[in-house]
Amino acid sequence: MAEASVSPLKHFVLAKKTITAIFDQLLDYVTEGATFVEATYRNPELDHVATEDELAKIQAYKKKLAVIGEVLARRHMKVAFFGRTSSGKSSVINAMLWDKVLPSGIGHTTNCFLSVEGTDGDKAYLMTEGSDEKKSVKTVNQLAHALHMDKDLKAGCLVHVFWPKSKCALLRDDLVLVDSPGTDVTTELDSWIDKFCLDADVFVLVANSESTLMNTEKHFFHKVNERLSKPNIFILNNRWDASASEPEYMEDVRRQHMERCLTFLVDELKVIDPVEARNRIFFVSAKEVLSARTQKAQGMPEGGGALAEGFQTRFQEFQHFEKIFEECISQSAVKTKFEQHTIRAKQIIDTVKDIMDAINVAAAEQRVRSMEEREDQRDRLDFVRNQLNVLTEDTKEKIKRVTEEVENKVSSAMTDEICRLSVLVDEFYSDFHPSPQVLKLYKMELNKHIEDGLGKNLADRCSNEVNQSMHQSQQEIIGESSP
Repeated sequence: MAEASVSPLKHFVLAKKTITAIFDQLLDYVTEGATFVEATYRNPELDHVATEDELAKIQAYKKKLAVIGEVLARRHMKVAFFGRTSSGKSSVINAMLWDKVLPSGIGHTTNCFLSVEGTDGDKAYLMTEGSDEKKSVKTVNQLAHALHMDKDLKAGCLVHVFWPKSKCALLRDDLVLVDSPGTDVTTELDSWIDKFCLDADVFVLVANSESTLMNTEKHFFHKVNERLSKPNIFILNNRWDASASEPEYMEDVRRQHMERCLTFLVDELKVIDPVEARNRIFFVSAKEVLSARTQKAQGMPEGGGALAEGFQTRFQEFQHFEKIFEECISQSAVKTKFEQHTIRAKQIIDTVKDIMDAINVAAAEQRVRSMEEREDQRDRLDFVRNQLNVLTEDTKEKIKRVTEEVENKVSSAMTDEICRLSVLVDEFYSDFHPSPQVLKLYKMELNKHIEDGLGKNLADRCSNEVNQSMHQSQQEIIGESSP
């Protein structure tokens, strides 16, 4: 299977990988930031540094980034093929995939939407809308049979066909191809557009070159143009190999088709300028291309078999279509799938930066206040220490003075009382007898009388003065200690 050395589709794959990595880093940053803001907000010592509103915002951004990351992981390029019944839409998809993936040809009409995307496994399977069951599909005939036998499949239903990426190079680059029923079999164009077209990056109108563009085809794309701003539309005039039977009219017919297609794209839809529009209109034979590529995959010459005259030209034009298509869808998908998320990421970064800046400013202000408060407390502490030193020295002096005063007063009172001992002795009266026993008792009573009298007199003379002096000193110390 031939493949360009560097497919334009790789641009989308690389962009997806890059933006996913950026969003992963951004999510890590915001998660770390949310943890920091919450810890700051919950810390009672950091009051008013982080607010509840800032915490709520950054936590909301954390959840939003996680959701965006999941969305980005599911993003892919999407091309939708439309046209009348039996115009060859399925054949075009098969030719692009280099394999007969979808039922096509005589007896096969697509009766519902078919989404073809790659799977990393080695087995093909399909999943119907509203069901998680993976139905195994080994051959195209099995797929056709499964689609035909499912009576619940209507024109507006979607069937996901998962084909091994190892078999189709085009599916390795996050590309999804959507086949559709004929635009001439339904009146539900609006619902089709809403369900299957709003996220499409490119539309391919597959027209039958044996006739002209029909109003049903034009009407559908007018509807698309109303819902989407300048959709990317390619027109494939399929079955162009039929023109080989009338070579004398080929150029005239081609010119007529080209003029009508140009008028449709440029004048009616107004989605592209006249010069660029010529690179959106192609004359091909999908059946020939599929046949040639199938033969080449089997090791046979791609130009072998009964092919109409001019095959090589049509084949090259199909290749040219693929090249232009891949460049267009890759650039368009990067813009449509990632641009809004990129803008949103910038907004989130700016808001988170503002939150962090606000917290930084509040923290700096808190730091200044704390430093000022610390300096004030240091000054107060130094002042208190100095006052305590002064008070301690003063108190020592007062204690020394009081001690000396008490000592002097007690000494003076003791001297006076000693001088009055004779009075105390004279005041003692007790029976006296020279016998040793009576004399001993007499002495004991005399001593007790003197001690009681001396102690009472000393207490009467010293207690009030000493207590008054001590009380006065205590009051002075308390007064000096008060702030």
